[in-house]
Amino acid sequence: MDSETRLIRCSVGRCEACPERMDVGCRKLGQSENSSTENIRTVLIEAERGLLHFNEHKELQQTYPPWYVDGWETVFIGINCPLFRDLGDILEIYKVGPYLTLFKKSRNQIQHHSIPIVRTSLEYSLVEELSDTTTQFENSSGMFSVRKGITQRLEMITDIISKHILKLIPEINQTTRTTLSEIIAQRRSVFGSLIPILLDDLVEELYLDYPGANVYFDHQKLGRCDTNFTFIESDVPKIITLIRAESNLHLDRSNPSLKMDLQVLGASLRFSVSIPPLSPDGLHLEIRRARNRPFSITDLIDNNTITPEVAAILLLSVTCRFNITITGGPGTGKTTLLNALDMTTPRWWRKIYIEDAVESRNQKNHHQVRFRVDPVDEQLGKSDKSSEIIKSLHRSPDYLILGEIQTAEHSNALFQAIAAGLRSLQTCHSDSSSSLISRWKLSHGIQDSNLAMMDLIVTLERPKPGESKRRVKEIVETRRKKVDGLLQFSGLNVVYDFKEGQRDWAHDGAFLIYARDYGIESHEPALRNIMDMMTNEQYRSDLDILSARLWSNGHPLDVIGNESQ
Repeated sequence: MDSETRLIRCSVGRCEACPERMDVGCRKLGQSENSSTENIRTVLIEAERGLLHFNEHKELQQTYPPWYVDGWETVFIGINCPLFRDLGDILEIYKVGPYLTLFKKSRNQIQHHSIPIVRTSLEYSLVEELSDTTTQFENSSGMFSVRKGITQRLEMITDIISKHILKLIPEINQTTRTTLSEIIAQRRSVFGSLIPILLDDLVEELYLDYPGANVYFDHQKLGRCDTNFTFIESDVPKIITLIRAESNLHLDRSNPSLKMDLQVLGASLRFSVSIPPLSPDGLHLEIRRARNRPFSITDLIDNNTITPEVAAILLLSVTCRFNITITGGPGTGKTTLLNALDMTTPRWWRKIYIEDAVESRNQKNHHQVRFRVDPVDEQLGKSDKSSEIIKSLHRSPDYLILGEIQTAEHSNALFQAIAAGLRSLQTCHSDSSSSLISRWKLSHGIQDSNLAMMDLIVTLERPKPGESKRRVKEIVETRRKKVDGLLQFSGLNVVYDFKEGQRDWAHDGAFLIYARDYGIESHEPALRNIMDMMTNEQYRSDLDILSARLWSNGHPLDVIGNESQ
């Protein structure tokens, strides 16, 4: 989708001294109005007044500047602020909570800037002054006498500051007062610099390599982005204290790494933290952010992560409760795809989730039981994933959602559960299905007879490091045969490759074996019927309806076979 940001620098005297002035507005704004670009944002700069104004083309069809009409967003960032000089190549600009988020091209990198939304020099001065005195609000409130989470503490401080501003300047309206109070409270948090990024639903993952290094992050549309801030050594003890308090897990020299889930102002975050001696350069931090609205299968088709062919294969596989492993390198979108597939399951299925970091989603009116186990980093943990997988044999799941399979113990528990008749969906790190099979066999000691019970392996990739594009690289089915009544693993068959598209099905592959076991010749009518149903807007907008429809007459293959005739 084409997009463009138009930058207009206004003169000191505004329209009266501007040669672009017209009788009915501004010539430059008129050029933006008539642009053929689908998405265009116009930014007006008044450096001498310290003001930045912006709007979105579709929302504001006009040729008049903000001092003549309402509807513009105005931010005061300081008279002749240095940022004004570097705004030549703006790639994106939008609001995130009480902040203006701005991305610009700087050499070969994308630079991120976050600007508090204050509209006047008075508001700007008030934020600066009260940010230096917030500690007295914290101490006077007695808020630390009872243990509270970070969101609760921020909300309490925000409320106290808002009341203080009301007494100080009663003329400031409630909306502005709340915005200013949020900015001030968040600025005083140990994660203050990160909060504008953590609140952004387009941010995927954030990184701090070591104290003193600039923070950087991955953006859903723009890829790898740099910031101009960092954490210094004096911040580290505060961060460690906060993480220990929020997670109730060990983080010290004897246990120098951990994973934890944290909710911050509505953002669902997964922290991965390491400290010396494991990370010799100091604190290392990775924060993965879950989208407020998770990607659906339709979204993944629209952003080219999967093709309609891939969607049909995966929907049939999940609806038939195949044992599916999603693999790929770090940051390739494994959990995103798993969650999207999970959301397509019928509402009446009983699903058991076992995760060390809670990345599954609560689904309204679905039967879900979620267990959170201690991460592998937690050496003193009392609940481990392997034990809970085995316990699931007595929990009667229709589908077992396992999150990430990491260790040999996890793998052995997984295949033990599959051998006992459970159906499962999980992720595992590897760069291909062949590598994953080798890892399971050689590193984790899984026998061929057990490998034969894994039906499908889906491999995702990120073609260029640091860029946002992901895609399904290949889908393979396992091939198997029976010898003397025992299953044997016969290899893998590629059923989809991103270069060649859909390929042939193996006679001894999971799909045709599943169809024959059910008493029909082939599953291919099923795929064709799913493709037809996906073109129907009723199903495309809500694919769990499609899955339920496939089961409504007894079995997906029955329904598909009848409907396709």
